[in-house]
Amino acid sequence: MWEQLTPTDIQRAREQLAALRTATLNRHAEEVKRLDLEQAEIEAFERLAESFAQRYINSAASQPTTEDQFHVAAVSVPWDSPTPDVHVNHHVPSNSGTPPRLRRFVQ
Repeated sequence: MWEQLTPTDIQRAREQLAALRTATLNRHAEEVKRLDLEQAEIEAFERLAESFAQRYINSAASQPTTEDQFHVAAVSVPWDSPTPDVHVNHHVPSNSGTPPRLRRFVQ
């Protein structure tokens, strides 16, 4: 077998190896590009989460918002305060049963 090996065979092996190397480097470059994009997404998410925390969580802990002040005022209403006369008219339609497509799950 070794006697039959020609310089053309060696050249063909070199070309095949070069083609395989090029394909491998291309796949590697594509994978690195994809990983770089994922890293950029993670960093953008991290900046967004940090901005959200500074804006809404950290500032909320330092000072109550208008909504928090309203909630505190609503909770502190005495129980013996008069309630307004409010008439609630609740109408239940006659076809308010379980929809046909949900009946098999409910029953």
